[in-house]
Amino acid sequence: MKKILFATTALIATATVAAADVTVSGRAAFGLNYNGVTKTSVVLNNFDLYFTGTTETDGGVSLSATFEMEGLGTASTAATKLTDVMASTVFSASAGGLTFSYGNTDGAFDKAMVEVHRIPGIAFELWGGASFIDNNDNNNISRIDYAIGDFAVAVSYAGFDKSTGIGVNYGADLGSAKVTMGAAYESQTGDDYWGLSAKADFGAFSVAAGYADSKNKTVFNGTYNISAQYSANGLTVGANYLNSKNANSNGYTVFGTYGLGGGASVFAQYGERANGTTKTGTMGVAFSF
Repeated sequence: MKKILFATTALIATATVAAADVTVSGRAAFGLNYNGVTKTSVVLNNFDLYFTGTTETDGGVSLSATFEMEGLGTASTAATKLTDVMASTVFSASAGGLTFSYGNTDGAFDKAMVEVHRIPGIAFELWGGASFIDNNDNNNISRIDYAIGDFAVAVSYAGFDKSTGIGVNYGADLGSAKVTMGAAYESQTGDDYWGLSAKADFGAFSVAAGYADSKNKTVFNGTYNISAQYSANGLTVGANYLNSKNANSNGYTVFGTYGLGGGASVFAQYGERANGTTKTGTMGVAFSF
């Protein structure tokens, strides 16, 4: 992450210059994507670039705005073109343990629930088919978070699908294990959802599980996820299993990463979805900056 200091007001040299901190950070990955059904491979590339400006009022309120640019494509689609790049923003204000966020951010359900293990943040991860609810409301989600110690609560509203959510998250250090638990409820047009999740870290070894269900069984009829992961000396290996009652579908992923230093790592994974009708493998290099 690189921090840049921008003067917000141009004044004479002897006067005080008002300034705000701007950080530039990002992540990128490239590699091969293998389709086990068609027996074909393509080259994939992905990037996420973040510009975040922060300032603090005299009253101690911290204000920030993040502008994100992201792209994903194959060698044939040339995803680096401007027309292939998606942009989104998040605005937030916080004071003490209270934070308000608006924009391309998680709803309370996503914020509170604990995800199972996977390779995160490279857009190559094999994560569809039986995962939990992801509220996509045209990048216009409002959320209020309150955190005190190891306890946090979130409330959100998304106007596009008239969705209201609430979630709680709690972490505890039990000595032999660090445990994180999350529970959430979301009501939107046509259905209500609820979920429970937990993760336990035993040093280098970690396990996680979650379950989500809804009142309208024709829309969403239950999903559970379980996973395990081991990390030591720069090497991480893990696996997850996803099951969706609604689609009568299950799938799994096995994955591994190895750190190269400097924020870079190599990764490889293989997964099957929809009872084995979809088979995908990816491998490549990812790095953050």
